[in-house]
Amino acid sequence: MTVLPKQFLDTLSISEGQRVRVNCPVCGARNTFTVVKMDGVLVYNCFKLGCKQGMYAIGMTAAEIKEKMKHYIRPVHKEVERMEIPEYLVQPTDGHPMMQAFMTRWDLHDEGLMYDVKDRRCVFPIKHKGRIIDANGRSLDGALPKWYRYTGKASYFTRTFGHFDDVAVVVEDTISAITVAKIDPRITGFAILGTSLLKVHADELSRYSKVIVALDPDAWGKTMTFTKHLRLYGCEQTKALLIKDDLKYKLDADTMKLKEMLHE
Repeated sequence: MTVLPKQFLDTLSISEGQRVRVNCPVCGARNTFTVVKMDGVLVYNCFKLGCKQGMYAIGMTAAEIKEKMKHYIRPVHKEVERMEIPEYLVQPTDGHPMMQAFMTRWDLHDEGLMYDVKDRRCVFPIKHKGRIIDANGRSLDGALPKWYRYTGKASYFTRTFGHFDDVAVVVEDTISAITVAKIDPRITGFAILGTSLLKVHADELSRYSKVIVALDPDAWGKTMTFTKHLRLYGCEQTKALLIKDDLKYKLDADTMKLKEMLHE
């Protein structure tokens, strides 16, 4: 007899923040069923196509979540000073083949990017009120760190081709933010430029009529946590989107799910 996920979940002993990976109790696939406990909720998912995914609440009160949120969402002072552009950040030319190939791969030729000739990075300027205050550089040759912040003054990166205050889609990196903004003019791609949700992120996201959190599939537990925290902060129309791969890879299934969620 097939064990239903909730019956199976009741047999697990998982502490807050812990993740386990086991054989799927539904389809029987080996080592494909993951469970993580985040804020009193078990988030489960079988990586086999068409199998089970969902959430199972096992107990945290709203007061407990709000208390946890005070420690999780940290206030950050936003600096707006203009970034001094170093001489090794230049306009990309045909003489920079790695940069040209990278821009072609991700459809970035019209993004006003710069090239770091010293560290061989594609550089995404980050602006505040029309002034460059920071930049995020992506390594082109595998050097670490993969992403590099030039001033640290910016807390997020946004890109939109339409209405800035309609729907924000929260992603982790700048390429995904640009990619998702091209899907629909109602979308603003909102990259958090890190792994933590900050108060400045919540403040900015509260300006949008709807927020969709769409982090990498491996970070589904964090996606659900961000969603709950944003709702508690006041972004009531916040939804979580479970995707098959990072949105910058433009999988048809993920794009379709995102478009459907825009109309919900």
